[in-house]
Amino acid sequence: MEYIDRIFYRKINPSDFKKLYDLDKPDGGGGQTYLEAAGIPNDDIVDFLEYAEISDSTLREETRYIYTFNAYVLGNSSEREFITFAPRGGRNYRIIRQNVRQKHPAWRLENGFPEPNRNADGEYTSDGNFEGVIDNLIIMIIRTTYKKYYAGFINSDGMPTEWPVGIGLERIFEGEHRGVIKLTTVKITFIDSLTCPFGEYDVVTPAQGTRVQGGTNIILYGVPGSGKSWTIEHEYCADEDRMERLVFHPDYMYSDFIGQILPVVRDEKVIYEFSPGPFTKLLKKAYENPDKNFYLIVEEINRGNAPAIFGEVFQLLDRIDDEESDYPIGTSEYTITNNNIAQIVYGDEKRKVRLPSNFSIIGTMNTSDQNVFTLDTAFQRRWTIRMVLNTFDEHRFANKPILDTTVSWRAFCSAINDEILRRNNVTSSEDKRLGAYFITATDLIWHEEEDQAEKGSNEWIIARHSNARFPEKVLKYLWDDAFKFVHPEIFETKAYASLELIIETFCNERANDRFKVYNENLRKAILDAAERYPIDNNPQEGTVESVTTNTENESE
Repeated sequence: MEYIDRIFYRKINPSDFKKLYDLDKPDGGGGQTYLEAAGIPNDDIVDFLEYAEISDSTLREETRYIYTFNAYVLGNSSEREFITFAPRGGRNYRIIRQNVRQKHPAWRLENGFPEPNRNADGEYTSDGNFEGVIDNLIIMIIRTTYKKYYAGFINSDGMPTEWPVGIGLERIFEGEHRGVIKLTTVKITFIDSLTCPFGEYDVVTPAQGTRVQGGTNIILYGVPGSGKSWTIEHEYCADEDRMERLVFHPDYMYSDFIGQILPVVRDEKVIYEFSPGPFTKLLKKAYENPDKNFYLIVEEINRGNAPAIFGEVFQLLDRIDDEESDYPIGTSEYTITNNNIAQIVYGDEKRKVRLPSNFSIIGTMNTSDQNVFTLDTAFQRRWTIRMVLNTFDEHRFANKPILDTTVSWRAFCSAINDEILRRNNVTSSEDKRLGAYFITATDLIWHEEEDQAEKGSNEWIIARHSNARFPEKVLKYLWDDAFKFVHPEIFETKAYASLELIIETFCNERANDRFKVYNENLRKAILDAAERYPIDNNPQEGTVESVTTNTENESE
């Protein structure tokens, strides 16, 4: 059985109609011979053209493709001709070669397409701007499950009574009258008829076996650098095509998250359209790809006002866990009404919005920042809360030395974190500890050019700056945060009374003398830890050459 799965439609305007009949062409010849596809998202057009042949664009710096397909005449499938969609200089797509001589037969007089009025001499005229001729003229191209395209048109001031209602076809006769309808939740039989190509239809039931199950909401929390982002990549998803990653902050708003109405220029007019945010974009992907899991990653979820940012989407966070439900496990238990989301995701603004079972939300949160914005109980109870342990198990550079010292990163962390926990009842606390991935492997590397190159040379400056990465990051954190109120008990403040002197001394000293910036007890604890966790001098790692791009991903 042949079903309709996509419908491209666009209202014909006076400029289009002139092109189709070669009216008002420049005296010198030439002129435009294409129909605009402006106002329709490029992604929707490319999706519609999935079965077309692809070729490279001839435009300079244009990375999008040209799409060509053989389209039958709707209602007269014995005729067919090629239709080509081409990108227009980094902006919209257009249907090219649509003039009197080259236009598709579906849009010719012999197949019922309207013609312009004629003047006293019997010639076509554009006088009156074709009023009464194209007021309701819309071209359509239907795509079917047989990978066929059918071109036609409709000339009506409303949806014909014989057309099925409630499945999204109403969009053709609403608003700007242009777009792509995706009939993903409806199986509607194709009939080769110009006036009504729609046969019997049925709404697809979201049965258990048709969509990946297990959608959930998870908050990963831990000390800064414990590896929350690493956990997401290695335990949940590393495919960027199935993820949207964003960061909450105090100025982040509902409109950034869900989407907002923005002005755009269409046909030299300013109109207002809904521009989807990351939540809505990923929801659309998840809905249209039921065989794959999709993940919305919200870094620093408590650094923004999460309940306000989620808005009514908050209601969707309750998930179905009953196997007897009509919906797959992980689907939203409740629905919300949001016309803008529904229009983008389902192509039907009247449809209720629900999170599908293949859509998960993962938030991250530093325990030391838990009071930036309080996540209230009603919000938190809808999430699975998971602590990311601060561990060096399977850590790639745990035993690499800090610069030119004999102290490994693991040994240093162990001594510092023990001190933080020992002072838990004073100013520091468990969530002030150094995370195993607080730094990257690059921060540990000793660049010996600082001692070998001429002082002040470019090589020396680069090495000096690189060697300062560890103290600038770690010592600053310990001074400003972890041990903020107990400097004399941690640092050798009699000799180095400021953070500036401490960092300068650490940078100027060599080997284990760098640690003399700490008081005697902590310095001894660091060196004792170095004996428990000896350094790994494997020349293949811990060098400039061995550092990979993965180290930056390990910092959270």
